[in-house]
Amino acid sequence: MQSDAHPNRSPIVLIGYGDVAQRLAHRLTDHDLVAVSRHHAERPEGHHGEWDAFAIDLDREDRLPAEAAPSDAIWIYLAPPPREGQTDPRLRHWLREATNPPTGLVYISTTGVYGDRDGHWVDERTPPAPGHDRGHRRLDAETQCHAFAQAHGIPQCSLRVTGIYACDRLPVEKVRRGTPVPAGPEAPWSNRIHAEDLADILRLLVDRIEAGRPVTGLFNASDNHPTPVNVTYRQVAAHFGLPQPPEASLASILEQASPMAREFLSESRRVDATAIQQALGWQPRYPTLAAALAECQRE
Repeated sequence: MQSDAHPNRSPIVLIGYGDVAQRLAHRLTDHDLVAVSRHHAERPEGHHGEWDAFAIDLDREDRLPAEAAPSDAIWIYLAPPPREGQTDPRLRHWLREATNPPTGLVYISTTGVYGDRDGHWVDERTPPAPGHDRGHRRLDAETQCHAFAQAHGIPQCSLRVTGIYACDRLPVEKVRRGTPVPAGPEAPWSNRIHAEDLADILRLLVDRIEAGRPVTGLFNASDNHPTPVNVTYRQVAAHFGLPQPPEASLASILEQASPMAREFLSESRRVDATAIQQALGWQPRYPTLAAALAECQRE
């Protein structure tokens, strides 16, 4: 296929072509793109570089097509680990089998690696202390990426991302169902970043790699405005004209919660993400939940 990409742009490999990767792809219309996901991905509208898409199940540990990792490419790894265990064999398989090492690697991790901090602030200097297997899997993946980058002499950045949201990724249905929230001081802190803001950060990281001034290391990614989870639900309810959620004790909510919800509600921390703002000269489009809700259509 003839490429119309800018001659000075690196090919970009997006491993895990979900919502954030698709938003990033719309910012990379002048790049050759490779999308890797479980299902065949569609070319983004307006893209005029070369486009390749591969449906690959990283759990199968099959050999990867050489074209899935073209030479001189930048990798953005967004695929989640498996749901069980304390390691990430999917990432290990990709790093082992990809034919050509990248010129830069960005890994999307999670602030879950910090574990429960009883509502205290955490930044990149805070030692990781995951309290659940989910956090251990992400910490293992960070370690894998760092070791791979060291072995190949390439720049590498891991983003420890807070809860990703957008207008279609809000707890509207939970509020509508009357899902109770923890009462008062029992409510854990919630941290978030809008999907558009995360895509902006990734585009800036790509630009810096291409310019020969990569941003490397560990960085938190958040809007820097944490709120207690009960306040978050109240804001959503007020915006969409729904009844305010009832309150209950945290213990009773944890008894009824799903395993994933129990993990999130049993940890409380406030995430400081000023380092990535300073490193990239970036400010969020949506610095608060209220700013994002203003653009969400009321039902």
